[in-house]
Amino acid sequence: ERITMAVKRVFPLSLLWIAATVALDRKVVHVPGWPIIPIFSPAIIAGETVYVSGLPGFDFSASEPTICEGGIQGQTACALDNIKAVLEAAGTKLAKVVECTVLLADIGDFEAMNEVYVKFFDKDPPARVAYQVGSLAGDAAVEIKCTAVL
Repeated sequence: ERITMAVKRVFPLSLLWIAATVALDRKVVHVPGWPIIPIFSPAIIAGETVYVSGLPGFDFSASEPTICEGGIQGQTACALDNIKAVLEAAGTKLAKVVECTVLLADIGDFEAMNEVYVKFFDKDPPARVAYQVGSLAGDAAVEIKCTAVL
């Protein structure tokens, strides 16, 4: 019984210590040459995990971010190039991505998006979900977010 009581007292403290360690280890990732956008961070590193924000197919290297040309395929390539740039700024790479979420303005673009997506993840692709949403910021056709390990 005394052991049970000790575990009950120590276990919540262990969780608090883990949460505090992760919180202290939180780092914002910025991509050189990209504008600082005050409403979100391109990615956050917490522990050994990189959480990449949802990124549309925009050219962020332009003075004013603009939508990439080429329809769904051009925007998908651009979104994945953006994710690659963020991951590299974080010190990791596309091969270390474990999960992606793909938001499509039109689910009818699924196959065309996939034709480009598989070129970026041609071996052992990450877990993924893709679905249609009502609309995306800036009239984007696609937005992709990913989680990777360092």
